[in-house]
Amino acid sequence: MQRRDFIRLLAIAAAAGAGLRTGASEAQAASELYDLPAFGNLSLLHLTDAHAQLLPVYFREPSVNIGVGEAAGQPPHLVGEALLARFGIRPGGAAAHAFTCLDFEAAARRYGKVGGFAHLATLVKRIRASRPAALLLDGGDTWQGSATFP
Repeated sequence: MQRRDFIRLLAIAAAAGAGLRTGASEAQAASELYDLPAFGNLSLLHLTDAHAQLLPVYFREPSVNIGVGEAAGQPPHLVGEALLARFGIRPGGAAAHAFTCLDFEAAARRYGKVGGFAHLATLVKRIRASRPAALLLDGGDTWQGSATFP
């Protein structure tokens, strides 16, 4: 799979619950996910934690995230089936692949790689084409945390 894979995953993360139609082309799927109706008169694009992932990678979230004390068993310390159940995410879909390690190998074969600055640039350009005044915010951790950063 190509660039559209990352776009598809971001859209699913942003609009959890929007499903992909079986048999739809990648371009159609991306259009369905990213051509969302505007709400209000302000559009915000928020990026964070790119961690110098210049190229697309296969990503797997940890299988354990221990919360201590009152945080135990509460977001963001939920992984796997507990996370899916808490947020009503369907197992086996793109959102499950984006947020959990469940069936990771099979999901990675289906959805492909994620991330990379080329994917981010494509996404920003696509959204700004329909919302030219959209404000782009970067939450940090852009240039540290991976082997590609010196």
